[in-house]
Amino acid sequence: MADPSAPSAAGDGPSSPAEAAAAARALWLEAASPSDLAEVERLYRHALSSKTSDDAPTSASDVANDCSEPAAKRRKSGHCGLTREQFVQAGEKLALLLCQSGRCRKAKKGLKSIGFTCRLAERVLCYPKEGEVGAASSASSGDKAASKKAPPCQIVDNFLSKCEVERLRSVFASPAADYWAAHEYSVEPPSPYFSYVLPLDDILSATDASTSRFGFIGDLARKIISCPIVQQKFPKLCNAKFVELWAHNRPHASGHQMHFDSDDEGRGGVRNPIVSTILYITAGDATTNNDANGNAAGGPSLVTNQKLSDNRLATKGWMAHPRPQRLVAFDGRYLHGVVPGKGVRAGRRATLMLAFWEKIQVRPGAGPGSARPFPASEDGPEWARRLVAPLDGDESCSYDSCAEVPPVELDVIYETLDGKPWKRGMGMPEYDQVFQGF
Repeated sequence: MADPSAPSAAGDGPSSPAEAAAAARALWLEAASPSDLAEVERLYRHALSSKTSDDAPTSASDVANDCSEPAAKRRKSGHCGLTREQFVQAGEKLALLLCQSGRCRKAKKGLKSIGFTCRLAERVLCYPKEGEVGAASSASSGDKAASKKAPPCQIVDNFLSKCEVERLRSVFASPAADYWAAHEYSVEPPSPYFSYVLPLDDILSATDASTSRFGFIGDLARKIISCPIVQQKFPKLCNAKFVELWAHNRPHASGHQMHFDSDDEGRGGVRNPIVSTILYITAGDATTNNDANGNAAGGPSLVTNQKLSDNRLATKGWMAHPRPQRLVAFDGRYLHGVVPGKGVRAGRRATLMLAFWEKIQVRPGAGPGSARPFPASEDGPEWARRLVAPLDGDESCSYDSCAEVPPVELDVIYETLDGKPWKRGMGMPEYDQVFQGF
């Protein structure tokens, strides 16, 4: 019987483990069908079942826990080995693929051999789709609902007008847009963080976008901070003096590790914004590039109840799926991230983030960097001029179409490698002992 982990035909596809692992990830990021994902799994198994470096786990069964071929036979296969780093990366990706297809238990042995002690819960990695029956928390009795604390996040649908979202798409939707090229943006490996800061005094004192030097993007910040739904949820937002903005454009299968928003990425100590917001600008509407529930490409944003000062892992979380024109706002003190998209979906996940600060250090400098002053001058880059140019004849200041919708609530965020909820008495693992899948 032919080895299912080997190349499918002589001279067909990558032959070395490193080539197989690289080809698997490249195919995954562009996957267009379930058969593509099956090929991704086959390539990772081929890479991981080859001879490995001395300090790496010794077989694919250490990662997948279901290869039938003896490890000794695989070690004699003649393939050149992976480095420890390559092996771990490939093992983590295969584990994610298993977890996102309902096979978390088959990833247990490999995750343990790599050094993980727990992981994001199966219901996080293999997340429920918005609109699915049973997507929300199972704890739904009136007594439990009454005793629950309000989530630290909020979803507002139809926040962006069609004119607003089209303007944002002209800047951020295409991965070939000049905004990304100007900042040398890269998803894998990730490019260094870069953002821009606008003073809110200039924005809020202007009568409209035509009288503000920040034009459209300033008007958008004002629309968020003045939204009655958002103000009611986050009353401290009125203390904001600055808004920091940054953006991402990711393939469906790419996520963002769990983190805390902080000034200058936490250098010199963590300082959180009052409120962070996400605007989903992915191309499409309720019937284009989206599923039957209107969800666009990419995995959901996940906000947890864990603060930096906590000595325990998060016990609850709330998910917001990407949907065009949607706004998500959350308390900037809480741990959050983006779950990699599961399965196959066309398109990319384009988002613009705006964080509102009472105090943040603006850092002038050449080239991309954290908290740069926004280049609003007439001779600024083309992408900035498009963000500043006022919109004509738009209903941008109207909140009539806005509708608050509940996030998908999760009662378990972390689990042991056996799939049991991670409880307070189990201690606080180190960050790199927690498998996130991304």
